[in-house]
Amino acid sequence: MPSGSVAERFLDSDGAYHAGGGDSHPRVQGAPMRRPASLSTIRAFSTLAMMVASACVAAQTAIVDAIEFYNASLDHYFVTSIPIEIQKLDAGFFQGWARTGLSFKVYVAGTVVPGAVPVCRFYGSPSAGLDSHFYSASPAECADVKQKYPGVWIPESDNVFEVLFPDVASGACPANSVPIYRAWNNRTDENHRYTTDAATQQSMIAKGYIAEGYGPAAMPVAMCSPSAVPVSAVPVCAPTASAAAPYIGTSITLLAHCSGSPTSFAWMGCTSASNACTATAMAPGVQTYTVVASNASGSSAPASVAVSWQQLPQPPVCSLFVTANSDLPVIGSLAVLTTACIGAPSSYTWTGCVSAGATCPAHSMVPGLQSYSVIGINAGGPGAPASATINWQSTPSPAPGFCGQFPSYLFTNVGWAGARIVSGAFSDDPGFAWNGAWVARLTVPSSATSGRVGSISAAEYNGPPTSRQITLSRVPCDFRANDPTGVNGPVATNFGITTTVRFSLGVSVNGYPALAPGQTYYVNMRNWQPESSSISCDPARQRCDAFMDLTLP
Repeated sequence: MPSGSVAERFLDSDGAYHAGGGDSHPRVQGAPMRRPASLSTIRAFSTLAMMVASACVAAQTAIVDAIEFYNASLDHYFVTSIPIEIQKLDAGFFQGWARTGLSFKVYVAGTVVPGAVPVCRFYGSPSAGLDSHFYSASPAECADVKQKYPGVWIPESDNVFEVLFPDVASGACPANSVPIYRAWNNRTDENHRYTTDAATQQSMIAKGYIAEGYGPAAMPVAMCSPSAVPVSAVPVCAPTASAAAPYIGTSITLLAHCSGSPTSFAWMGCTSASNACTATAMAPGVQTYTVVASNASGSSAPASVAVSWQQLPQPPVCSLFVTANSDLPVIGSLAVLTTACIGAPSSYTWTGCVSAGATCPAHSMVPGLQSYSVIGINAGGPGAPASATINWQSTPSPAPGFCGQFPSYLFTNVGWAGARIVSGAFSDDPGFAWNGAWVARLTVPSSATSGRVGSISAAEYNGPPTSRQITLSRVPCDFRANDPTGVNGPVATNFGITTTVRFSLGVSVNGYPALAPGQTYYVNMRNWQPESSSISCDPARQRCDAFMDLTLP
């Protein structure tokens, strides 16, 4: 279902969103996408569709082919069963379109068949950044599009052709029909592909398309294509896998989606006598699973699904750093521990504080050294602990460097780990105050390789754009004029709403300042407008949170 800035869910027949479907459709954001006028000529389909659909209401029962076309310049697919549209597309009347060789069966509009439902068709207006068509067999979805997107998705027909409808829970199609899969391109230009070929659907998903419909999330079904063969015909199957790229040692479910009401199933590659089969693998690689379904008329042709089993990932490698309202936080105040990990942890185990995520708030009522650690866990297992120590103070310590010039300052001890640091994670005020500073301490390893390049970027976090000054210095809160030696000022300075400072290690590269191995440096940030030499954050906001992206060599 087309959507605006928020994705919608596939609707079932009683109007409830169906959890088995994915994000449904168009996200129209920002200014309309401008297209060459020649591409918008496909709008002529609308008039043709409405004219032909109206003429077909009284049509006799008939099954026809819906032909698929592709436009390479748009990277769009289009399917139609209307003869005049097919004729004009084949003749090149609409430039850039060619047959893909795929098609599926549909009933002519107005066909009287038990269980047949009409399919609505919409045209996405170029003025909304679209130039595409959308089909649905769900009356609720059709009505929802009309209500929510007037002028964006233009109704062309309430019955452009007819199909059968799948079971909303299982995605199973009625007897003598096969699944029609729907895939959304997950782009702002909004295009869908409709196909009965499971391998084609899987290839689109592999390209980043989103599968939509009812039933299993891996291969949901949007509609059902009627078969032109008798009721007694042998089954036709399209197996699917619950995961296309699972880890070895885990289990997946294979499902055989078959027409012809099979009474038995035979699987190759796994063991089962039903339409569902559980599979696992102990070695990485592509494994093909095949099913043959049988009924009283005979056995189906073998149908296969390929699963790419993946090696378990390496356990996460994590770093841990601390953010507080001082470089030596006072007992009773907040210190936020943040972990940055390589290896995409799915969970974390903390020691010294309590959290289920990548950040952990810490407090202490006792002065002295307190150790904290975190372990990142993924499918490959737990990684080694990353540790940090906080030296809690009974009374505030003198401000380091030039930080005494600010009413408050936020201090993050990074060490030497590439990560994104977010001041908003430190929830206690003043945090990164409107008139304060934020300092991140970096210590270059003594073993750092000379000549490598890194960068530090900063921008607004969860707020309006705010101009900032960022410096790289040997002194905290140092906003003096640049001094390339680093003795009497920062080695680098930059200003802007989004600002970046680049550096190299050991020796200067491309004119970037060179950081000495074994030396400690400070990234200093303040809310500052250089043109007026004034604070850029509105005092009424109290704090202007930002993030730092540290790309360290």
